[in-house]
Amino acid sequence: MPHLFHFPGACSRVTMNALEEIGDDYTDEPINLRRGQQQSDDYLRVNPKGKVPALVIDNFTITENPAILYYLHQTYPAAQLLPTRKTPLASSIGLTDMMWCSSTLHIAVRQILRPDSFTTDTGSLDGVRRAGTAVFAKAAETMASRLATCDWWYGETWSILDVYLYWTYSTAGKGGFLLREFPVIMEHARRVQSRPSFQRAHAREMQAAASVGLEQDFARADEQFR
Repeated sequence: MPHLFHFPGACSRVTMNALEEIGDDYTDEPINLRRGQQQSDDYLRVNPKGKVPALVIDNFTITENPAILYYLHQTYPAAQLLPTRKTPLASSIGLTDMMWCSSTLHIAVRQILRPDSFTTDTGSLDGVRRAGTAVFAKAAETMASRLATCDWWYGETWSILDVYLYWTYSTAGKGGFLLREFPVIMEHARRVQSRPSFQRAHAREMQAAASVGLEQDFARADEQFR
């Protein structure tokens, strides 16, 4: 049975949503990033990078969201986590978009939410936040332009990319990014939230958040769309 190491509200929620969409049984274990549990000896034996998510299957650990999601997409094609493509070249589109979320949007989000993690100079925090905001503002324009003509990132079909995008912009909003300037994105968020797999993952994360005393903080990112 797959075992997911995660932190409520972190990017690991995308992997949890994928597992819920697949529908098979799995277990999960919260790693309290606030208390540095990701750097504990026990967890570093699971993932020496000291990050979440980490998905353990048959004593093999997969890390990094794009790698985990692509593995799940290939292993459970019936779940249609990504659009089915006829050629390897066309199939690269989903992986490309996931890497965009991971390597560009995630960095900008962290600059907005946690600028202190990018510098040791407390006087430069505003500059770090402004740089992240500028990058994410351009990305938000791209999202809004594309989602203005369709319900989901790939047209009329949901994909795990929609959840990944949701995580990026909801977390940016939690850090003060003005999402309400993008009503198309706000509507997309409500569609993502209405999906049963998202609701099941959210409930499971909320339970995990309660176990580490972070219920109120966890809920803030999602409540901004109500």
